[in-house]
Amino acid sequence: MGLFTYRFIEGLTEAEKQARRRALDNYGLAAQLSDLLPVVLILLYRLTKWVVKERVDGSANGEYAAVPSSPVMKKRREEGVRSWSMRKRRLRWWLGEDVVAAGHVYGQRDQWIVGVVWFLWLAVLSIKDTGEDYLHLTKRFGIVAVSQYPLQYLLSLKSLNPFSYLLKSSHEQVNRWHRVSARVTTTLLFIHAALYLNFYIQNNRLYRLGVPLVLAGVVAFFSLNLMLTTALRPVRRFSYRLFFITHLLLAISIPFLVLFHAAPARSYMIQALLVFFVDLISRKMDTVTGHAKFESIPGTNLVKLSAAIPHVKINRFRGSPGSHIYLSIPAAARATFQDPTSISHLLFEFLFNPFTVASVGEQESEVTMIARHNGGPMTAALGHYAVLAKQQQQQQQQPPSRSANSLSIPDARNEGKIPLNIEGPYGSVTHFPNFGQFDRVLLVAGGVGATFTVPVYKSVVAENPNAKVKMVWSVRTAGDATWALLREGLMDDENVQIYVTGVTEGRTRGGVWDQQQQDGGEGSGAEGTEMSRMFRRRSGSNSGGSGGGGTGGRFTSLHNRQRPDLRRVVDEMFRHGQEEKVAVVVCGPEEMARELREYVGVWVRRGRVVWFHKEGFGF
Repeated sequence: MGLFTYRFIEGLTEAEKQARRRALDNYGLAAQLSDLLPVVLILLYRLTKWVVKERVDGSANGEYAAVPSSPVMKKRREEGVRSWSMRKRRLRWWLGEDVVAAGHVYGQRDQWIVGVVWFLWLAVLSIKDTGEDYLHLTKRFGIVAVSQYPLQYLLSLKSLNPFSYLLKSSHEQVNRWHRVSARVTTTLLFIHAALYLNFYIQNNRLYRLGVPLVLAGVVAFFSLNLMLTTALRPVRRFSYRLFFITHLLLAISIPFLVLFHAAPARSYMIQALLVFFVDLISRKMDTVTGHAKFESIPGTNLVKLSAAIPHVKINRFRGSPGSHIYLSIPAAARATFQDPTSISHLLFEFLFNPFTVASVGEQESEVTMIARHNGGPMTAALGHYAVLAKQQQQQQQQPPSRSANSLSIPDARNEGKIPLNIEGPYGSVTHFPNFGQFDRVLLVAGGVGATFTVPVYKSVVAENPNAKVKMVWSVRTAGDATWALLREGLMDDENVQIYVTGVTEGRTRGGVWDQQQQDGGEGSGAEGTEMSRMFRRRSGSNSGGSGGGGTGGRFTSLHNRQRPDLRRVVDEMFRHGQEEKVAVVVCGPEEMARELREYVGVWVRRGRVVWFHKEGFGF
């Protein structure tokens, strides 16, 4: 007997087999076409919203109103609109909350709701009109699952993502739904595999697992599970290289395995491969080689790299402050630290690490990134280049008689430049709203998260000089802020607050998210010393301020050796007026972002208009 009311039906006629085949193909196509339904609904919603807005604006501009309105009716309508808008904002905020279990984040509520609804819909398509035919049910789950592969690959694209264009969203926002689609597809394939395994066990046909056609499906299924496992956040944190290489190789391999395993699935797999390779070619064409200068930031494990890129591309970076790039090291640049015949040398061909662009040259065609050396192969290589640059600088300062026995650096680096492959820019900044529509803007950064918030802050201030903008930046040591304060002109900015959370002279860190940062002492280099002096100088210049013992609560040695009170920061931002619109942007440790969102959520539930964006470190 089969599962529930299903039976193992043997001896089907040729006509019955053809009918089953047509049903499988039709439902697979229906499942794929239904992928367009969410996009159509979103576009219809936006069209309806635009039409309503145009009609309201038309009435406000003096056009004839069909229904006369008294002041009482007008007030009721306005209160109704405000009430509906408030409920909508609260619902949107609730849907964006993290789902946390055992201290780990498993997506957001909207992902779970959409994922469950989408799975149930595909499950209906997998079961409908299967009658009592167990094998029909088993094959239906498989064909419906693989019909989702083109969508799954489309959602993962970085360069040519049609959903980003249609929905006016960034790759990062669309990629959230790629993960949902992957989990739904894997669940359907798990059911497909489990039903077939049950069939083989009950009919004494386990030997068929060794048949090449079936074995290809088994290998594809386990490969898919391996891909999902390495994509988990703890694994990505442990080794981004493991995640990236596994994801890339299996994304290419699985469609070929399914092509061999099931002939009816070939059209879907060909579509997925076509999407994958077209995007790969597009990204390759958009990649440029820039020669970079490297510099270690004293007293920290930070490396600053400034890369020159073609002039025709620099405007894309200037128009997207806070964007990120994917960085790779060409073979010619790895000669100083790798044997060309080693496995590590080959693995670097698959490494494309994301880095945020901290600044873009106003005159020269140059972009600057700040990388923290956390032990990974990419950041280790960048640290190596910084050491080479320092050695070369020391060599140039030595007398000629002593330079004969000094370290030899290849000719390609005689000017301290290292060739790097740069792909991008990417990021959500291009889809940000106009900050001029907000009454107040709050930017919060943790550690190297300021590589995102600093350019966004400068852009907001440049475009809206009278904007009420505030930036709060928490760093482990004073040296961690050197790259921005001494080079970006933020030291004398009254709207920028810096907090040093490192352990110094018996002081302890103030919160959970501080403990996520690596341990480290105070910056001991010349720039770290200069930072401390500037803190004290700034403290004296604010003696007439209010609060914090006449320092204005900023940049004093005492005040800054603690974590920022995010609750107080948020409350100060929102307490000025009930009607004010506030934008909040955060980039830093997840615990920090979650804490900030919790405090902002209190004001959202009170009815405040808030636009909130969390820029994550992971991609």
